[in-house]
Amino acid sequence: MVPNWGDEGTRRRMLVVPVLYFLFYMICFVLLEEYVRPKYWIASDLDAYIPFCAAFLIPYLAWFLLVPGMCWYFYRRDPEQYLYLCRMIIVGLTICLALYAIFPNGQLLRRPIIGDDILSRLVILLRKTDTPTNVCPSIHVFVTVSIALAVARSRAMSGQVRRQAALMALSVLICLSTVFLKQHSVVDVACGTALSLALDVVIRRTQLCMGLFQADPFRRKSKKTAMGS
Repeated sequence: MVPNWGDEGTRRRMLVVPVLYFLFYMICFVLLEEYVRPKYWIASDLDAYIPFCAAFLIPYLAWFLLVPGMCWYFYRRDPEQYLYLCRMIIVGLTICLALYAIFPNGQLLRRPIIGDDILSRLVILLRKTDTPTNVCPSIHVFVTVSIALAVARSRAMSGQVRRQAALMALSVLICLSTVFLKQHSVVDVACGTALSLALDVVIRRTQLCMGLFQADPFRRKSKKTAMGS
């Protein structure tokens, strides 16, 4: 159930709450990166069979455009999926932060990059800014799968088969990019996917996190009181 979308306060809160949460998330993530050291190293036998491929940097970076782009699209065109996506991301990222704090993890899959092409050099730059810590579950994968679920159910996109197919294909490439760039293990991808699918069931069956997006009841009460006086 979507709060009254015609109410100006509700629409404003729909934007303010995710922005405030993003600031909270970034502060917590930076603190984890700075002060928490990995104790658990994530790896799978399958990782050894997956080659490094710098070309996957393109879909990997596309994620940073996909997330705000789809959130804005749903905000303007499909409030139901926008609310669903906000709830998924807020709850899911909070779970990820808790897991990173309780089970500090990292990966040792990265090897020196030999290529001197532009994509290889960009991957080297990426690795300098994105450390191989706090990797499981993969946030890249969790958010991507959550967006794909919202796209699949979106009423605004019903009938737009090509657009949906393109977004699904991009979602798959983004998930693959995390392992082909050696940013994540197959385990991280599996856990990120599992978290999204499990949380999807919970979000759709409960009112979890809905209170954050409800219009302020005290504000409404004060307006009525003022009118009555």
